[in-house]
Amino acid sequence: MFHHHTKLNQQGSFLKVCFLSLLLTACTARMTVVPQIEYQENIDFRINGQVIYEGKKDYLPRTLSQNTSRQPSFTFRYQYDVAYGRDATPQLLPLFNPLTLIGFPIGENTIMITGKLEILKKDVVIKTFTATCGFEKIRSIFSEGETFSELRYKGLIVVRNNIETQMAQEKIFFSQLTAFDK
Repeated sequence: MFHHHTKLNQQGSFLKVCFLSLLLTACTARMTVVPQIEYQENIDFRINGQVIYEGKKDYLPRTLSQNTSRQPSFTFRYQYDVAYGRDATPQLLPLFNPLTLIGFPIGENTIMITGKLEILKKDVVIKTFTATCGFEKIRSIFSEGETFSELRYKGLIVVRNNIETQMAQEKIFFSQLTAFDK
């Protein structure tokens, strides 16, 4: 009898852990970044040129420096795109599922942020850097998770940092490029 009671306690503990993990994963967004590279902090690399960008300065790669001379050697064209997606689950369907009362997911939203930096010399693209950050956000009746605005901001910063890291990894290319320009 004692063995049976212990087994029920173990099963109950297992169910509690499963329930808690379900609730915790339902509250967070899963992030995917392409290309997958290790982020480098405190990048001390900068390149000067004309910057063509319409947007908030926070999202522009900090490796770019605006050249104020009349004839800059390089032009940097940076742009990003944000796309939102919502699942097609009818909102009434979760009402008929008893598992929604314990935190079972009722739907999923996605957001995709793509950044592209083109480096031009005399109107010819000589190098392109791209980065993409995607989020899958699972909803439950207890939590919507992070808002699209919060995920958008986070994604734009991740894309910016990814492109900066890619540029830092290409330091030799940029040093050769600027050496030929002198």
